[in-house]
Amino acid sequence: MANGEQFYENHENGNPCGEGGVIPLWEMNSNELTKFVDQCEDKGVTFVATEWGAPDFSVLAQDSRIHLITCFRDPIKRFISNFNYDYYWMWSDSKSYNQYISENNLHSSPEYYTRMFSRNADLSKSLTQTDFETAKKNITLFDTVIIAETGMSTLEELGWIEESDTKHPTFGNISLALSLLRKLRFFRLFKYLLQKKHIPPLEMNIENINKYDIQLYNTLSIKKF
Repeated sequence: MANGEQFYENHENGNPCGEGGVIPLWEMNSNELTKFVDQCEDKGVTFVATEWGAPDFSVLAQDSRIHLITCFRDPIKRFISNFNYDYYWMWSDSKSYNQYISENNLHSSPEYYTRMFSRNADLSKSLTQTDFETAKKNITLFDTVIIAETGMSTLEELGWIEESDTKHPTFGNISLALSLLRKLRFFRLFKYLLQKKHIPPLEMNIENINKYDIQLYNTLSIKKF
């Protein structure tokens, strides 16, 4: 948006919304997805995010109007950051990582990337090597894949040279601190001001429960996109 991209008329952080909330692009068949792209083109929409599910990447990759872009972060760092952010913003009732995982939300689950890119978002189903291979295959359909740890300069190739003024770091965010103060969460505010980062316990074996994501990230981080 800072670089002039046009978002859907009603959206949440770039995710297109209708009367019932976020439009579930991931539930659309090929015809429905193409019609949605037609609609976006008619309305002058140039950017659509889909954070809560994965649409059919093969359909989008075959559409010459679409430029698929995604960004990866070290999966363990992403998982820890996600927990701390949700914990301090109180967007989760969980006070531990085990509770956090048991919420059964895709963004707070292990193997987030593999689930998204394999399009296996059913948390009741265990991931398999086939899901991992599917995720790798789907990522190859993307035009731009960014690795956060190696910098975001690739965005300049898209003409996105302006920095966004809407960054949301976990710590050092005055809005977050004020939110905790208003809610009278003094102990949590104290920990926040001390920048207390919650780390998964060793017995959780965080690397093991994210083994596919780690493999996926390691594969991507040595490639040049």
